[in-house]
Amino acid sequence: MTRHQPLSDILHDVSIPYAYKLGYMINNYREPSFRSIELKYGLTRPEILSLILLHYRDGVSASDICDFSGHLKNNISRAITALENKGLVRRETSKEDQRRQVIYITASGRRMHNKFMPGLVEREKVMMECLSCSEQEQLKHLLTKLCAHAPAWRDEEHV
Repeated sequence: MTRHQPLSDILHDVSIPYAYKLGYMINNYREPSFRSIELKYGLTRPEILSLILLHYRDGVSASDICDFSGHLKNNISRAITALENKGLVRRETSKEDQRRQVIYITASGRRMHNKFMPGLVEREKVMMECLSCSEQEQLKHLLTKLCAHAPAWRDEEHV
């Protein structure tokens, strides 16, 4: 690559074109969005991801959040403790397994989620506006298919 070629040329020439393009796209969406939320509301990325998950699936364990988000257990554990200290989540012992703790979003946690989510939704709309409605539906279908296939390839043995 010469000095005058844009860095985005890498997106076409790298050996892992799909993963690299998906990563490039999500990094350009997520990083500015999450930095803004952190500045406005004092929430870290693991806290934000935990609130998003708990808003849609309440009563999960920290391990479930790790599996879903890809974050390390210590990062999620710190996030849950911080969210609990802020009154945004609460922990309870599981009724099915006394050794397991489950996490619930509080009313304050839902209000916080509802404060930052409109900005994320708007940013996604802006990101997707270069695609037609049918292209957006096709992309949604393909991403859903890839996400459903993730358990088959996400293990470290494939690296």
